[in-house]
Amino acid sequence: MKKRLAVLFCTVLFVASLAGTAFAEEKQEAPVDPNATNLTASYPVLDEAVPVMPLRPESLKDAKAVTAYIAAVDSYLKAVQTYIDGTTNDLNKIIDQRNKAIANANKVVEEYNAFFEANKQK
Repeated sequence: MKKRLAVLFCTVLFVASLAGTAFAEEKQEAPVDPNATNLTASYPVLDEAVPVMPLRPESLKDAKAVTAYIAAVDSYLKAVQTYIDGTTNDLNKIIDQRNKAIANANKVVEEYNAFFEANKQK
């Protein structure tokens, strides 16, 4: 008998928690516009920012071609690294500005809520 009551109690508790979860008010976040941008110009794409990928020579026997290939690979890697560094710097600036915008928005909401809370108490 005690086991049945315990099982019944657990079942009721479980169903009540599910019902509470189902009927709880969920905070809906505003959807992000996939077309929104703050860029005033198009961002430089990799293919336009770096030289063409180097082509390997036919064989190792052509010393001139191998030397040119080594130089082309070196030049390509330096250009790609510069692009990566620039992209990283741009992303860091974007994240910093985004965080400042969020902080400013939170401050405005806090001031807004405080204003109405102070006037509500009067």
